[in-house]
Amino acid sequence: MPTFSGKFQYLNPDGTPVQAGPCKVTFEAETLTLVPGSGAPIALDLGDIDVFVPGDYELTLTLYTGKRILLNQFGKTFQNLCHDLLEAYRRRLVQCLLLEDLEEISRFDGFARLDSPTRTFSSPAEFRLYKSNLALLPTQATGFQWRLADIDTVSFDEANYAVVLASAGERLAITKLAKRTREFHERLQESTSQLAQKGAETLHALFPFLDPDQFQQVALLMKEGRAAPLARLRAIHAKTEQALAGNVVDTTLKPYFEALMSHTPAGWLYAGFKLLRKDEGEGETEGQEQQEQAPEEAGATPESTGEGASEETPEEAADQPLAEAGVEKPGEEEQPILHWFFFPLAAKPGAGLPSNLVAWEATSRSGRATYFFRLVPPEQAGLLQDAAKAPGLVDTAIRQLNHAIVLLNFRREPIYLPDDSLEIQPRFRRYAIACRKIAELRRLRASFLGRAIHTSPQAWEKQLAGFLTKA
Repeated sequence: MPTFSGKFQYLNPDGTPVQAGPCKVTFEAETLTLVPGSGAPIALDLGDIDVFVPGDYELTLTLYTGKRILLNQFGKTFQNLCHDLLEAYRRRLVQCLLLEDLEEISRFDGFARLDSPTRTFSSPAEFRLYKSNLALLPTQATGFQWRLADIDTVSFDEANYAVVLASAGERLAITKLAKRTREFHERLQESTSQLAQKGAETLHALFPFLDPDQFQQVALLMKEGRAAPLARLRAIHAKTEQALAGNVVDTTLKPYFEALMSHTPAGWLYAGFKLLRKDEGEGETEGQEQQEQAPEEAGATPESTGEGASEETPEEAADQPLAEAGVEKPGEEEQPILHWFFFPLAAKPGAGLPSNLVAWEATSRSGRATYFFRLVPPEQAGLLQDAAKAPGLVDTAIRQLNHAIVLLNFRREPIYLPDDSLEIQPRFRRYAIACRKIAELRRLRASFLGRAIHTSPQAWEKQLAGFLTKA
C-alpha cells in the first residue's frame, strides 16, 4: 500500500477551513486514510466520495457530507496518486452502485452531459458498458447507472459527433470518445438489440398465440425487467393471463400464488420477467455464500422482517438474488428467466380496490419469501379508495418498486436489513452507501413492511394474515 506525502485542506461546505497542513495519504480497495502532521487523522470509505475532481496538481474530493478534501503539493508523485486513487474510487463506486457482479463488455473514456428533471451536469467520465446496464462514472458529478432495457432511444448526432440516449424524461449526450465513438454506439446498439431479441423470444414462448400486431403491443408493454398490468395484457389478448399463471408459476410456489390471488381485487395484478446470466441460474454471485443472520443477530424487529421470519432455514438464508438455481426456462431457452408478480392486496375479501399493501412474489423455483410494501405513504392511503385516483397511484407505485428491485439485481439484504446493520456491519457497508446514492433504493426501503418466509403454506398463511390486518 503506497504512501504519498503532500499537503491537504479539509473544508466545510461553505469553504471555511476545518484542518490543513502536511499529510500522508494511503488507500486500499475500500478505504482512504489521511494522516496530518498534527491533529486527528481522517479515514473514510472511498464510496463516501461523491465527486472526484482532478486539477492542475490539486485533487478535490467532495464527500457525501458536503465537506471537501483538497490534496496538493505532492510533487512528482501527484500523477500516480491521482491516477491510482481514481481507479480505486471507480472500483468502489461500481460496488456501491451494485454493479460488481454484472458481465462487463467494455470501457470508454469521454464526456457526458446529463439533462434531467432532477439534475443537470457536464463532466469528463468513464463509461462502463455491461451486458444489461450502462454505468456513468463522471469526475465532476455523482455516478449512476441506467438499465439498457430502460433506454427509450439511442441516436447518433452527426453535427456534434455525440451518442444521445433518452430514458424516462432524461437525456444523456456522450461526446469526446474520439476514434471510439462509432464503436461505443455500435456496441450499445448491439447490447440493446440483444436484450430486445432475448426478450422477444421469451414473450413468444409465453404467448405463442399472439398475432404480429398483438405481439408488438405486448412487447412494448412488458419489456425485460418491467412489470406490466395484466389487465392491459388481457385487453390485447384474453389468454395472456391464463398463459402466465399456467407457465411461469412453479408447482411448489403455486399455493402461495393462489393465496395472494384470492386477496387481489380483479384486474389489479402485475407481472414481469428478467433475463439472467447462465451462472445466476446455477450458482451464487459475489457475497452470496454468506448466510443471513437471524433477526435478533441483525438487530431486526418483527416489523422489518415479517412475523415468523426466524423460521427461515440456513439453506433458505444465503444472501443471494431472488433469482437462484433452477429458475424456469420458457420453451427450450437456455438462458434462465426470473418471473415475478405484484399483488395489490385488499384488506377484505371481495373488495374492488386494493388497500395500501402490495406483495412481491418471485414465481420461479427460486422464491424463498413474499415481500410486502406500502403502495403510497400512509397519509395518502385514503386516496386508494377513490376509484378515479387508485389506478394511477397503484401504477406509479408498482413501477417505482419494480425499478428499484431490478436495480438491486434481486438482492434481498438491501431491502430488509435494518439501518443499523447496513451502517455498522462492514460486509453490508456498500448497501448503506448505495442507499445514499440510489434514490430508488431509499424509497424501496421506506415502503418495505416485511416478508413472509416460505417455510410451509400453513406458516406462511399466518404471516400473510398479519400483514393483511395492518393494511
